[in-house]
Amino acid sequence: MTSAVALSERISFTEVGPRDGLQNLPEELTTERKLELIGRALDAGVDLVEATSFVSPKWVPKLADAEAVMTGLATQRGPDVMNRVRVLVPNRKGLERALDVGAKRVIVNVGVTDSFNQRNLNRSVEETLKDIGVVAQLARTAGCLWDASLSVAFGCPFEGRVAPEPVCELAGEMIALGASEISLADTIGVADPSQITAMVELLAARVPLSWLSLHLHDTRAMGLANALAGYQAGVRRFDGSVGGIGGCPFAPRSTGNVCSEDLLYMLERMGAGIGADVSGLCRTAQWLEKLLGRELPGRLYRAGIWEPALRG
Repeated sequence: MTSAVALSERISFTEVGPRDGLQNLPEELTTERKLELIGRALDAGVDLVEATSFVSPKWVPKLADAEAVMTGLATQRGPDVMNRVRVLVPNRKGLERALDVGAKRVIVNVGVTDSFNQRNLNRSVEETLKDIGVVAQLARTAGCLWDASLSVAFGCPFEGRVAPEPVCELAGEMIALGASEISLADTIGVADPSQITAMVELLAARVPLSWLSLHLHDTRAMGLANALAGYQAGVRRFDGSVGGIGGCPFAPRSTGNVCSEDLLYMLERMGAGIGADVSGLCRTAQWLEKLLGRELPGRLYRAGIWEPALRG
């Protein structure tokens, strides 16, 4: 897919900073500040915001206020805001908690390798698939969309390089269960553009490209290059975290997600329709920098959007 028409298609973007970004920060934001962060992302026009996680507070204490965040969102913006919000659920209990506060879209997670899945979810991959089957059935009954994230899809901190076959198999199983989106996560930031291209081409035979998303980390400064490779291969859904904050608490040295404003700026310069206001996201990153009292990994919010004057 390399024609100019194909490359100019509108992308869908999910801001994951309020969930994936905050869970690994040393600082802890109040519920009110989290609501402000989510609100800023919504006001910037991103398609979807991953607002929080309904995992046990024992495992991710920084997101222990999940119910309060969702209730606060509905109070501030009305129930329709749930159409633009997604939350992570680990199992049936997590889904039931999310549904109780009005969630209309959730995402489940499964590691491609047993080693990572055990560390992340305290389950084998097989056991997690059974949990997801239960979640899928309950979500369908409740009229709730559910997405699936495949962690360590390109490399595992415990097992090394991940072959594409198990990734494709898991993706096929998620589609069969009724997932609305399949997210490939480079959880520890080890993928390269050639891997991204090969994986997307292989998956295209099993998963409609319109359902495929890339969740990239910039741990080794490859995030933007990998996103561009995915875009040129036909992917039209991407995740990012404002300012480049984030990481995975269950993967050693898994530093920040690809930066939202950097990613969207690049894709727009490549001709993609992005929908979101990049300037608004830059202002949010500047606000977050002041709030945290330190420089964030993102670049665009510091350098500024380049709009050179035309010479006559």
